[in-house]
Amino acid sequence: MDKKQDSARELYDQVKEMMDNNKFIELRETLDEYHTMDIYDVLQDLDEVDRLKLFEILPLESAASILEECESEFFQNIVANIDREHLRNIFEEMSMGDLADILRELDEGSREKILDIVSKEDEEELRELLAYVDETSGSTMKKGYVSVNKNLNVEQAIKHIRAEALDADSIYYIYVVDNLQKLVGVLSLRDLFLSSDNSKIEDIMVENVKSVGDNDDREEAVKMVSKYNLVAVPVTDEEGVLKGIITVDDILDVMEEEASEDMYKFAGSSEHERDVAENEKSTLKEQVLSCVRGRISWLLLTAILSFVTAFFFTKFKVIVDDSHIALIFFAPLVLAMGGSVGIQSSAVTIINLLDNEKDVDYQTFMKELISSLINAFVIVVISSIILYFVTQNAQIITAISLTVFINMVLGATFGTLIPIVVNRLESDPSVITSPIISAIMDIIGVIVYYIIISIFIL
Repeated sequence: MDKKQDSARELYDQVKEMMDNNKFIELRETLDEYHTMDIYDVLQDLDEVDRLKLFEILPLESAASILEECESEFFQNIVANIDREHLRNIFEEMSMGDLADILRELDEGSREKILDIVSKEDEEELRELLAYVDETSGSTMKKGYVSVNKNLNVEQAIKHIRAEALDADSIYYIYVVDNLQKLVGVLSLRDLFLSSDNSKIEDIMVENVKSVGDNDDREEAVKMVSKYNLVAVPVTDEEGVLKGIITVDDILDVMEEEASEDMYKFAGSSEHERDVAENEKSTLKEQVLSCVRGRISWLLLTAILSFVTAFFFTKFKVIVDDSHIALIFFAPLVLAMGGSVGIQSSAVTIINLLDNEKDVDYQTFMKELISSLINAFVIVVISSIILYFVTQNAQIITAISLTVFINMVLGATFGTLIPIVVNRLESDPSVITSPIISAIMDIIGVIVYYIIISIFIL
């Protein structure tokens, strides 16, 4: 057991002892010294009765922070057993953006019960956030931003910010709006406090504001943060009206989810399998069904493509006699090299396509092509030496070596070009799964092998 586990166990034992001895005041003072996520870990380990007791004695800010980060099952268990008024007070301390994220995971009935508890103002804000399509910038944004009118002077703006900052999720940037609430500029606290009191906000703001549309894919916000090193991105509607912000902690969550989703797609599965796998409460049956659901369609397509490969193999009996039967034995080498290079090149290309700053039209293609030529040459030299000790037939060695060389170059070519073409068609390049790339290269490999044998053996 490492130090982190020792610390968690020690805190749990300490909490349990105080609760058993009804030392709730002392317990609350002790928990003030710990991070809310440490307290959340303890809450998860406690039985239901003790969990509710401990949660009820937590300060409202701590309880709100825990509900913002917890799993939906924990959230539902807590809200179902906590006093309605106490729950309303906790919701008042929560970020409406985080609460909206949790509500999206609940069924409609449970969602409406929560909306019935919060204040009327918070309900309107939550319904606005929930109206956005999932995985858009609007569904990810938070409403806790600070904005000032461009016509205010610095002194007036500072007074306004002091009044608004308490409920803000981020005050790293102050967003400037006009009388129609349209985003027209941005300024930092540093610029604000270094300016004279009588300076107009319009004169000191930066007009070139980087923002995303509320209906844009949330990955646009990720690219924006990555490219410009921002800690928050403003979200506007089609009219340019400021609707919310996406903070860097939300960006990190999105990056993790999107990366995981893309990896599952590339492996030939789906995000549903990922969601079930990451759910600690999922049963073996649910995990098995999610695996089958996510993979079966790609496996069926791969099987169909494999029959195409098998069809071309049947043609080998026409051109291969007993003296050249070794050509069949080395077919796995021919197919494996082309498929492996294709998967490697497609994976790298997809990563580059997801990084908006990288050139994937020429530089990436040339890198893959040239490196495949070098790698193919090395593999062919080594393979030829090994083949010489297996068979001294120059025709067989030439046919196999040349086919391996061509297939590796074609693997790099197709593995790079296919994701680029899919991306140009404005589709997600990560749907180009490794099983499909491998199956396509098998077909190409067999065709090339057939042609080479026809030339050098017949």
